[in-house]
Amino acid sequence: MTVKNIIKNACVFLSKDELLNLTDLGGENQATDEQTKDLNHLVRCLNLVYNEIATDYIPLLNKETFLPDNGRIYFEDFSKKLLEIYRIEDKFGYKTNYKLYPNFLETIDGEVKITYSFEPEAIVSLDSVIESFSEKITERVIAYGVAMEYSFICGLHDDAAIWEKRFKDGILIAARKKSEIRLPARRWN
Repeated sequence: MTVKNIIKNACVFLSKDELLNLTDLGGENQATDEQTKDLNHLVRCLNLVYNEIATDYIPLLNKETFLPDNGRIYFEDFSKKLLEIYRIEDKFGYKTNYKLYPNFLETIDGEVKITYSFEPEAIVSLDSVIESFSEKITERVIAYGVAMEYSFICGLHDDAAIWEKRFKDGILIAARKKSEIRLPARRWN
């Protein structure tokens, strides 16, 4: 999903038609200093929302293989910024125990695979493509979040409350389990 499309949706929600006509968003008009500032403000709001989704609602997961040094794996050795460890398994796929310390984790010696959540890239720009959270989150839901943050920052608290409700409802629907739910069979005495 592209940042441009999300920002365009947010502009529609916020009735910022003058921004939709800018060359940065595929229009024909050159941006004034004030419009450039407004556009950059929307991108910063998108960064906040993107980070909030990944850290609070739907984690971005990564799996890496490590060869611990005396049973230690340092956090700086992870390719992405570690948030939470979900599973550590040995080379045969069996779950192994671990212990966390301030700057490393301790586990068994030998090859291990670690599944963990990570924080997304710190800053996205207007030309970036962002993670779609396993196709669970739509551009529209993220645009609701951008509209919410923008409204809060601009002091439009009534509008912000409306966008917040839509954003949180969209996130909850996306995070809901959608697989088949099986109930236990009834037993008759």
